[in-house]
Amino acid sequence: MAVRISSRIFPSMDRDGAVVIAASALRSLDYGFLSVFLGVYLSILDFSVLQAGLVFSAIMGGGTLSNAIASWRGDTIGRKRMLLVMAVLMGVGGLLYPFASNVTGLVLISLIAMTTSTGGDRTAFLSLDMSILAQAVEPRSRTAAFSWYNIIGRLTKALGSLVIAVPAVLQAWFGIGELDSFKMMFWAYAGVAFSGVGVYWLLTPMAERKKMAASDVQRTMPRETRSMMIRLTALFSMDALGGGFMVNAFISFWFTSRFGVSLESIALIFFAGQILNSVSLALATPLAGRIGLIATMASTQVISNSFMIFMALTGNYWLAVGFFMLRELSNEMDVPTRQSYSMAIVPPEARTATAGMTNLGRTFAQTISPALAGVVAQATFIGAPMITGALIKLAYNAALYMTFRTVKAPEEEAVSELQTPPD
Repeated sequence: MAVRISSRIFPSMDRDGAVVIAASALRSLDYGFLSVFLGVYLSILDFSVLQAGLVFSAIMGGGTLSNAIASWRGDTIGRKRMLLVMAVLMGVGGLLYPFASNVTGLVLISLIAMTTSTGGDRTAFLSLDMSILAQAVEPRSRTAAFSWYNIIGRLTKALGSLVIAVPAVLQAWFGIGELDSFKMMFWAYAGVAFSGVGVYWLLTPMAERKKMAASDVQRTMPRETRSMMIRLTALFSMDALGGGFMVNAFISFWFTSRFGVSLESIALIFFAGQILNSVSLALATPLAGRIGLIATMASTQVISNSFMIFMALTGNYWLAVGFFMLRELSNEMDVPTRQSYSMAIVPPEARTATAGMTNLGRTFAQTISPALAGVVAQATFIGAPMITGALIKLAYNAALYMTFRTVKAPEEEAVSELQTPPD
C-alpha cells in the first residue's frame, strides 16, 4: 500500500511525490547559485559575450540529450535509475568546472553537467519528476502539487542566488584571490548535487510506469495523443526559444556590463526576484481555477514579457530593477499550469514521453538561443536579445491560446459539465 503524505497546506500525495519535491529543492539550491554565479565567473575569466553564449548553449545541449533519452527510453531504463545517474553527473560536473578556464574545457564539461544557465530546470530531471508527481496525486490536486513543486524549488533557488555573495566574503575575510574564491564555490555546489543521489534513492517501485502487455503498448500512444504531443512541443519550443535570449546568466551579465552592478547587489536583486517568483507560483492555482489553465498561461506571460521589453530599453538602473521585479512577479504563473496541463491532456502511460518530448523541444530551442543572443548583442546593443526574446514569447502566447483554448484538462471539463444547466 502506498504511503500518502498530506496536510492542510500541501495536497495529498504518495511518498514518491514528496521525494521528487525534496530532490528538486536541493537541485534548485544549486541551480539558483550557478545561474547567477556562472555569468559573473565567465566575466572574471574575460570571456566575450559570444564565448559566454557558447558555454550557456553547451549546458542546454546536455539537457537536450538527457530529455531525448528520457522521452524515448526513460521508462525502459527506469525513472529511478535514470534520475540517480543524472544526479551523479551533476556532482561530477561541479567537481570538474574549477579545472577548466578556457572555452573548450567549459563547453565539454557543460555538456555532461546536467545543470542550468537559465535558473530553470531544462534537463530530464524535470521530465521524470513531472511523470512521477502527476501519478502521485489526485487529478483535482495536480496543479496545486506542481505549484508546490515549483514554489519550494523557487525558495531554495532564492537561497542559492544569495550564495553568490560568499566569494566576496572569502576574499575580504580570508584574503583568497578573486578567481580562487569563485573556484572554491564549485566544491560546495558538487556536495549539494551529490546529496540528491541519496534523496532519489528513496523512490519506491510505484514511481515507475505500470508494466503493460505488448499488445497494450500501441494503444498508449494513439494518433490523437501523438498529434497533441507534437503541437505542445512546437509551441513550448517557441516559448523556450524566446526565453533563451534572456536567461538569468545573461541578465546578470547585462546588469554587470550595463550598470557596473556589484556582486552583492546582483545577489540581492536575484534573491528578491526569486521571492517574487514564489508569489507568482502561489497565485497560479487560484487563478487557473478561476479562468482556466490555458488562459492563465497566456495572459500572465503577456504582462511578464512587456515588462522585460521596458527593462531592456531603460537606461536608468533603478527603473531596470523595478521592471525586473514586476517581470518576476508575473513570470512564473505559467510554469505549474503548463506542467499540469501537459500531463492532464494525455493518457497516464504517455506522460514520460510527453514530458520528455516537450522538455526536449524546450531545451533544444534554448540550446541555440543563448549563442544567438550573443550574436544579436554584438551586432546591435546589449539589451537587444531581451527584446527579441520577449517578442518571440508574445507571439507564442497568441499561438498557444488560439490552438488550445477549447482543449480543457479533464477536471476542467468536469467542472464545465457541472456548471452547464440541463436541457
